[in-house]
Amino acid sequence: MSGDCQPISQGGPVQESPYRQAIQITDEMRQHCHIYFDEQLYTSALTLLSDLVTSGVSHPESMGRPTFAPVPFHIELISALLIHPRYTNQARPNERLELASRSITFLRNALSILGPLNAGLGEAFFFSPTNGARSSRRSRNMTQNGDDCSSSDTDDRPEQMGGVIANKGRIRRCAKDFWHMVGWAFNCSVKYPKRWKYWKVWLDFMLDVLDADWVERERQDQLVSDSKKAGREQQPLLRECLLVKYLSDTKGRSSAVKRIVRSAFADGSLDSLTEFPEVFANETKELKVPNGRKRKREDSTKHHIANYDDEDAGIAMDSSELTDQTPEPTQVAEDATVVDPWLGGSESIALRQRLLMLFSRVSAILPDCFAECVDVYGVMYDCLKVLPVPAFSLLLSPSSSSQLPVFVVVSLTQFLLLRFLPGNVPLPDSIVDREQDELSQEVLEKCFFPFAASTSLAADNAKVSILVEVQFRQFLKSCKCYHSTTLDSAIKKGILARENKSKGDKRRRDGGTRVKEEESDREWLRASGERLRSLLLWVEQHDEGD
Repeated sequence: MSGDCQPISQGGPVQESPYRQAIQITDEMRQHCHIYFDEQLYTSALTLLSDLVTSGVSHPESMGRPTFAPVPFHIELISALLIHPRYTNQARPNERLELASRSITFLRNALSILGPLNAGLGEAFFFSPTNGARSSRRSRNMTQNGDDCSSSDTDDRPEQMGGVIANKGRIRRCAKDFWHMVGWAFNCSVKYPKRWKYWKVWLDFMLDVLDADWVERERQDQLVSDSKKAGREQQPLLRECLLVKYLSDTKGRSSAVKRIVRSAFADGSLDSLTEFPEVFANETKELKVPNGRKRKREDSTKHHIANYDDEDAGIAMDSSELTDQTPEPTQVAEDATVVDPWLGGSESIALRQRLLMLFSRVSAILPDCFAECVDVYGVMYDCLKVLPVPAFSLLLSPSSSSQLPVFVVVSLTQFLLLRFLPGNVPLPDSIVDREQDELSQEVLEKCFFPFAASTSLAADNAKVSILVEVQFRQFLKSCKCYHSTTLDSAIKKGILARENKSKGDKRRRDGGTRVKEEESDREWLRASGERLRSLLLWVEQHDEGD
């Protein structure tokens, strides 16, 4: 296997821009917004900015008429309202839904109406190596002195602004980088479900921004190259996209690539929490609410808000006012908010798949900006091989809700199988002459279907069976499959080989938990084998019907 992904097609006619042109807001508008944010009148700021962005959107000729674009710093502040603990799990009850819903509505409108380029989302959401809270003494001193609070880090006119989200609670000062936020968000999906309900909204939006930014820059690069009748190899705009900027620290650093890919597999474990710790101080805590003491609760809430809105905007909450939101072991069964244990459940799985797709796409089209596809898939293999079989199946199974495109499924499953299988199995390139990783019935029958994993572990053999099943299903959806004695023999031989080899590791049978895990893995193996037999029967019946 060459290790190359199937590239995404960049051919075809260039589509017109789906976004309205932008007009810079006036100084008076900017001052009004600044005052609202400075006084923490966020509802008023959201109303004003939303009216500016959506002005004239209902007009039948709105696409030909420009609209106002907010200052990127204001967009950054609004995005912080989605996730900062002061305005989410530590906010007044009547604040939580209103600010969050207004914020995401505004952000969605800015993205869909103005687009990522016209709205300046690249500047709003960019993390530079020197703007994190953990970065430099100069940056920390600027924050403490109130400088550089209301504009981007490249603005030469810093102004003071009140409120925690504009100062020490500013996203780009609290997070090391974007991947720190991604990893922590996924840690919350497993460990802190009450924080996850806020982080998942932010992460879903940010992935939409990354995708829209990529598509729009690719469109504009194609437009320029077509007008000049030049090649599309350079793609200057695409190379400046927000995703590439987030990956900019990876050049020549395998450790950085590994960390970025691992962020998509963060699972709330001790190692994962160490690598991707909480972004905001005490963000997993909640306000203590004494039972039957309403007045004290109100006083406590007011004191809590006062601390966060203090002039220096950096005073941390007194731990006596906060309580850990993680349920006690005896409460887990009764807590209806506890999420699925396998990587955080279906919503988390879908977002993880979208990240794997982005990694695959950038490594296929701009490998010099990230890493070669074979190296990225190698890190994915290291993360996938240690997953429990149920989580492995959820990530890779081709369900109707899967976010993995065909080119990723085809290339990734082949790569993983060649790592799980013994080294003496035939390689696809030795069977057929091919330029990409496309599947054929001959390759499936001779290279993947008949074999067991290189180990006798039930988990490894179950994962091989699941990968074979994924390939078979994808091939049936995309190509014509003919029933034959060789197909029948390859599938049945592989099922039998994996079940016979799955004997488990007797040296590790000293604990009841491990025995139960092995039995569960064998059950997954048997179930996958039955599904393969059903698919084979369907092919046979389909051929007979023809």
